[in-house]
Amino acid sequence: MKRFIAFDAAGRFVLGADGTPTLFDAHSAQPHAENTVHVDDDVWAVLVSEAQLEAMGERFGTCRSHASDYLVARGFGLLRNQRQLRFDPRDGSEVTWGEAGIVARGASGKPLFPRIDPSVIGVVQSTDGERILLGENARRPGYFTLIAGYIDVGETIEDAFAREVWEETGRRVGVVRYVGSQPWALSGALMLGMVASTSDVDAVGPLDGELTQLRWLRRDELDTVTLAVPGTIARRMIDQWARGEFNEKRRGT
Repeated sequence: MKRFIAFDAAGRFVLGADGTPTLFDAHSAQPHAENTVHVDDDVWAVLVSEAQLEAMGERFGTCRSHASDYLVARGFGLLRNQRQLRFDPRDGSEVTWGEAGIVARGASGKPLFPRIDPSVIGVVQSTDGERILLGENARRPGYFTLIAGYIDVGETIEDAFAREVWEETGRRVGVVRYVGSQPWALSGALMLGMVASTSDVDAVGPLDGELTQLRWLRRDELDTVTLAVPGTIARRMIDQWARGEFNEKRRGT
């Protein structure tokens, strides 16, 4: 029997009492569906209006707070792809979708698979590991989070992170290492977590203006700013840094 997780356009879904996504039967979810995609086994995702979603429950989760939940990440990610991919980029023809709503085809009949955009996000810490550099993005004022950006053609993930740090903060970093990842359904990205240190206390290069503020914070100062929400890779890595997990001296290496 098919079960459905319903999303509105903002990526909200109904939460159950246990804090996990509520799955509905076809009678409850399917009549409201604007589009539908197959997520996994007997689970499908449907897109409904904000009003319809609110009539289906009282507690709601988001793609930010539940970014690592497989059903959430895959379900909303596929719905987003279906809404955005209307025409075949090779010839401009309108696409049609297979039964699962995952693979599209234009006039040529060649398959168009869901697009994933790799991006980097990471901790920039002082060389002694006692301070972390956080930024406030112009698009999300009031929140301080890690440095992030998309990977460019021809770059390694290490190159991309070093470039993003330079462009956004004007600081140079040393060795860059990978520490984890998270799908980000809201933008169709795969976030690759990185860690690097810098000896540049102040900017030594021009800034691109993407960040409105930059702050060096010690562990006991993290509660003086509003951080990325729990459940995001940004918050997870900030918390890991706060516990000293990225400090070589603290780890005894």
